[in-house]
Amino acid sequence: MIKALKVNWGGEATTVTNVAELHAVIDRIRELAEPTMLFLEAQSGDTLVVGLGSPESVLTFAEQDGSTFHSVGDTSRRGYLRFRTRDTVDDFHAEMAISESRAMEAALEFFETGRRPQGIKWEADW
Repeated sequence: MIKALKVNWGGEATTVTNVAELHAVIDRIRELAEPTMLFLEAQSGDTLVVGLGSPESVLTFAEQDGSTFHSVGDTSRRGYLRFRTRDTVDDFHAEMAISESRAMEAALEFFETGRRPQGIKWEADW
């Protein structure tokens, strides 16, 4: 079975069917020189959103049933990280921050499984 993810960021959208295509999209986002959120949607409707273009990242995850989660890093951290989300810049709590390398591992795991990545500590949203 061929894996395929719908991906979008800023005003762009495409479908990736292999890891090389996913890496090419990530490289394009990094070239923007502005921290940007990449939306990865599996065929099931589950969606992983990954912050790219900064040494630190934040992740959110939405299941097809509407349940949502966010990454948890150092809960004692205060402040905010900023990422472009589609056509606006949004603030994310610094306590959500993890390294961009861990976020990349999560994106690759999501590409392979279509499920919420297990290597990330998650907290359910309201």
